[in-house]
Amino acid sequence: MSKDDAAERKRQESNGRNRQEATKWQRIANERQANYDRNQKKLERLKEAKRALNKSMSSFSKFENEVNQYSTKLSTGQFKGTLRTKFDQKAKKMGTALHKEENKHQQNLSKLDAEIAKKELEQGDLMSAVGSAFDMAKNFLASIF
Repeated sequence: MSKDDAAERKRQESNGRNRQEATKWQRIANERQANYDRNQKKLERLKEAKRALNKSMSSFSKFENEVNQYSTKLSTGQFKGTLRTKFDQKAKKMGTALHKEENKHQQNLSKLDAEIAKKELEQGDLMSAVGSAFDMAKNFLASIF
C-alpha cells in the first residue's frame, strides 16, 4: 500500500467521521428548531389570551363604573327612606363584588405577563441553541476535504 493510498484512506475516514458529526448536529438543530416552533405557538396563544383578557377587562371596568354610579345618578326625589338605603347598600355590595372580580382578573393578567416573559426568554435561549447546532453542522461539513 502506497503513501497516497494510506493518505486517501485516512482522508476518507476523516470525511466519514465529519459527515456523521454534521448529521448528528443537523438532527440536534432540527430537534431544537421543533422545540422553538412549539414554544412559539404557546407564546402566541398566551399573547392572544392576554389580548382577550385586556379587552374583557376594559368592558368589565366600564360596567363596574356604571354600577358604582347608580347611587349618584338617581335623585333622592325618585325614592327615599328605607328603600333608598337598601338600594344604596345593594349597589355598594355589587360594586365591591365587581371590584374583587376585577382584582382577580388583574392577577390573571399579571400571571400571563410573567408566563409570556418566561416563554420569550426560553425562545431566545432556544434560538441561540438552534444557531449553535447549525453552526456545528456547518463547521463539520466545511472540514470535509
